Amino acid sequence: MNEALVYWLATSEEEIHYIDAIISAYDGMAAVRRDFEVFNGKIMYKIYVSSGMEDEFLEVMDRLRETAAIGDLIRDDAQIAADPSS
Repeated sequence: MNEALVYWLATSEEEIHYIDAIISAYDGMAAVRRDFEVFNGKIMYKIYVSSGMEDEFLEVMDRLRETAAIGDLIRDDAQIAADPSS
């Protein structure tokens, strides 16, 4: 079994609820965590993306940028947690 990919999303607390509702409509694509970390002064929410669903997830996020306040979307390759300045 492959592990989920981790992404970090910069957005507001209000927007994460909207984004979570949309992502949840795509069964098995991703899971949005409501807890957050602060990196370089930005509130970043963790999203677990199912193995094999990364392209679909990124397409949905691109469409969501039209209706939601979405900042940085960073794939966590174990670097962001170890070095928040990267």
